[in-house]
Amino acid sequence: MPTLSPTDRLAIRELCARYYVTTDEQDVDGFMTCWADHDDIRFESVFGTYVGRDAIRAFEDEHVHRGMAVGKRHLLSNVVIRPGETDDTAYVTSYMTVLDVVNVPSIIATAIYRDSKVVRTDDGWKFAYRHMDVDPGFKRLMEATTIPELA
Repeated sequence: MPTLSPTDRLAIRELCARYYVTTDEQDVDGFMTCWADHDDIRFESVFGTYVGRDAIRAFEDEHVHRGMAVGKRHLLSNVVIRPGETDDTAYVTSYMTVLDVVNVPSIIATAIYRDSKVVRTDDGWKFAYRHMDVDPGFKRLMEATTIPELA
């Protein structure tokens, strides 16, 4: 049965944190270092499904410069990591809380990333797949907004 060392677990948690920090810092290049260098990487969210590095990069660039991530801070919590099919794969489930940091500080969204697949590469652990399920309150916010990204 595959196992994960404490060092692997720490590196995977660091990957999850770096994913959010690079988003908040509008660092698209840094965000892309969180992803494996495969053509079949996949990100599924309320914003759509994006397959491949070019599609994920284009989404992230729009999201952090003109979209919903502008003026927000993403918080990571309740990280659960389990071994994958081999010693070079694992699955991560974590919660996300999004704060508005430009206007009156407030929580604007909560979500869960369920069973994100990470793979060990020569450059460390990277995401191969992420699926985000937002909680009902954010869906209500999306229905009430006129932001083009959400239409």
